[in-house]
Amino acid sequence: MADQATVDQWLGEFLQRLRKTFGGRLVFVGHHGSWARGDATPDSDIDTMVVLDHIASSDLAAYRAVIDAMPDGGRDASGLLNSVAEMRATPRSERLQYFYGRKVLHGGAEDILEPPTAEDLIEDIKIKASNNLLSARHYLLYPHDLADRVHNLHYPFKECFYALQAWMLAEQGVFYARKDDLLLHLTDADDRAVVAVARDWRQLEADRAAKPRHYVELLERWSRRMLERVGPAEGGTA
Repeated sequence: MADQATVDQWLGEFLQRLRKTFGGRLVFVGHHGSWARGDATPDSDIDTMVVLDHIASSDLAAYRAVIDAMPDGGRDASGLLNSVAEMRATPRSERLQYFYGRKVLHGGAEDILEPPTAEDLIEDIKIKASNNLLSARHYLLYPHDLADRVHNLHYPFKECFYALQAWMLAEQGVFYARKDDLLLHLTDADDRAVVAVARDWRQLEADRAAKPRHYVELLERWSRRMLERVGPAEGGTA
């Protein structure tokens, strides 16, 4: 995608096709991700969230037909398709993107879901930090070609950014959608470092190749310290 105007045009056509295909069964359509936040890169997808009243196998084919009919065969498209029942069964810790940092195109998440609480946000942070810690520590403890593995860590560093968004929302009641805005309000050096890596991933390719251990150790250290910050596990002591 070239620019925001092109993305907006794409979203308008996408919404029209969804309404024509699903009619009154269309409950919610939202736009999230880097284009919605305003910090997209040239290779960013157009991320959407679509909720139908229910989903049958035929709906998957109908939705795919909508995507295939989009400009460039929908190659820029990404996102979520769920039913109302599926959304209500989703843990509240995974609902942040339905309420913050998104643009509503149709309906409203508030009509079908309860927003996440501060406790839910902390649970989401624990999950993200735990998963990152598992990967980074495994790379450090066992034989791996870090020069190769380090280039697979883009998503874990993005998860650090998402976790810190949730942390600031839980602690301060403020959601910072863009990485640059979040960086302005972070004081911890490792917090700032992981967000900067997520933001500058493409530009850091040569640096990652030159010192892969630095990035893996940063991810391990941040994840370990974040788990310490959010508190002990069940049955632990403060």
